[in-house]
Amino acid sequence: MQTISIPYRCSKEDREFIEAVRRVYSAAVRTGYANADRDGKTLKEKELREFVKARFAGGIVDAWVLHCATLEARDLRKIVPDGSMLFGGRKDFERRNKNLIDNAEWRNKRLRPFCSRGDKKYAGNRHFKLAEDGLSCSFSMLMPRVTGQKLQWRLVKLDLAHLHGNAGEVVRQAAKLAAEKKINITFRIDDQKLHVTIDPEDLPDHPERRPPIRVVSGRALGIDLNPNFVGISVAQNIVDPTTLSLTELLEHQLVQFDLPLDASAETVREALAKICDRTIRLCRKWGIGLITFEKGLGKLRSGGKNKARNRAINYWVRSLLIAMMTRKARLAGIKVIEVWGGYSTTIGNLAFEAPDACASAAEIARRGLAVTGGCKDVLPTFEEGWLSGRWKDQALPAECGFWKDVHQAIKTAKIGYRRPHPTLKSSVPDLRSGLSACGGYAVRRLNHRHRPGTVYVPVSHGHGLSGANNRFHDGGEFLHPTFKSG
Repeated sequence: MQTISIPYRCSKEDREFIEAVRRVYSAAVRTGYANADRDGKTLKEKELREFVKARFAGGIVDAWVLHCATLEARDLRKIVPDGSMLFGGRKDFERRNKNLIDNAEWRNKRLRPFCSRGDKKYAGNRHFKLAEDGLSCSFSMLMPRVTGQKLQWRLVKLDLAHLHGNAGEVVRQAAKLAAEKKINITFRIDDQKLHVTIDPEDLPDHPERRPPIRVVSGRALGIDLNPNFVGISVAQNIVDPTTLSLTELLEHQLVQFDLPLDASAETVREALAKICDRTIRLCRKWGIGLITFEKGLGKLRSGGKNKARNRAINYWVRSLLIAMMTRKARLAGIKVIEVWGGYSTTIGNLAFEAPDACASAAEIARRGLAVTGGCKDVLPTFEEGWLSGRWKDQALPAECGFWKDVHQAIKTAKIGYRRPHPTLKSSVPDLRSGLSACGGYAVRRLNHRHRPGTVYVPVSHGHGLSGANNRFHDGGEFLHPTFKSG
């Protein structure tokens, strides 16, 4: 799914009505979440919806609003099944307990965006209608009057900011198709923005849609996510994906974020979008139809006393990159899967001559090939003779018979098995002058000028950098011949 957030303006009366709807909606979500499970048994959707309607029916919202609140409550219950979710956030809850914020502020913190799910029978949505030019949106609600209980439409007009580029094209296409009752559009509205969610597959002329890739069998691209680095590796195994020694690392790239402490959410999203675009170009270059991630990355959080470590882990959400990559890959005809990532760092650093994140990404790519090949166990076949030859200064214990034993033996012996990431030094020229060299890697910006983020690409032996006139190796234009290692 693709969500586009658009700032809006409206009158003071309309804004007050939207806030009133959000208060009822938020209360319905909290009620549905608290009552979704009774005596250890999860209520069915119909039972929970009837319970919520009995509590809130007859107010300023209609039945569809309460239905959407019920669905959101069930979704939240799946995320936090024990019922311990604190609406408003624990941080502000503690501030309220210490009287650092008043009750009005705390109630505003607990307000959720009002969500109206899509329904193409009603021109895309029951409550919201986009203008075909994408510059306005009407929000209507069939509500009863307090006196006489006579039904009356309450109409709100939202003036939307003009969107340029791909976002504007997507919104205009979606508005046209919704008016023809061909697609569903989900809307979420808060006090500043209107969030429009569509399925990119519903837009035949999506601006990011690309021609299908001519896929080469036995190739996959793996991505390993680290606190400040992202490793991207292209691996090939045509014969047997369970055999590690037959897996070849065709190319790898390392991205370093270097985001400042005050980086905005838009800056983080822009950096992630650039990584996705770079990955898609690599897939097109090598004929790859499979991108592989490690499972469970969206749940990584750190809350210890080390503030620097907390920020390095928490300042960007891994699930956001996975969702963005999945959307862009689907439009290019590429499949995205997640695999179990246990021991991937250890095995990758043992097998591939690449920086830590890229070596782990190569192992993740191999596991993607194993999964698509029908292998239930994603771990590679244990090859004791090959493994012993990887260490020149210290032999591994002879009793190691499985990858778990190897991992524990390396940890116990405190062997430095992780290959270091290259980093720019003060002696390296400024990136504004063009390309730079660093430890056998060509380096340049991830984003545009004055944006954070750097990319490291290995340079073949015997080839140097001649400055800004060279074209950077970027999945389509090559600075050097193809670099291979394995």
